[in-house]
Amino acid sequence: MTPIETVESVYAAFQRGDIPGILSQVAPNATWRQPKTLPWGGDYTGPEGAAEFFTKLGAAMQTTAFQPRENIAVGDEVFSFGYYEGKGAKTGKIGGANWMFRWRVANGKIVAYDSFIDTAALLSALA
Repeated sequence: MTPIETVESVYAAFQRGDIPGILSQVAPNATWRQPKTLPWGGDYTGPEGAAEFFTKLGAAMQTTAFQPRENIAVGDEVFSFGYYEGKGAKTGKIGGANWMFRWRVANGKIVAYDSFIDTAALLSALA
């Protein structure tokens, strides 16, 4: 698979709710990062860390929209742009934000994921 195909398969798995499918594509020492200001944010390592990220995300937000819009490959990196929307688990409020993800892929596995997202828009749904 090309790096873009790998990333697109991760997005398809997320839209199906197939977290084990995503985790199977994460390399053992991969870095997984989201802004630390989010309840599910922080630095994680490997499939176990990515699983912890998804557990925290699911506890805080119910995803109502996930729309990857564009993927740009540069060597083994993929820069993706899209939109995320979720409902706060405790508040029921909806928050949405545009995002940019930077992926690095090696030998068909995710070796790095970095998220850049409007955290204020999401945090407003949690308060």
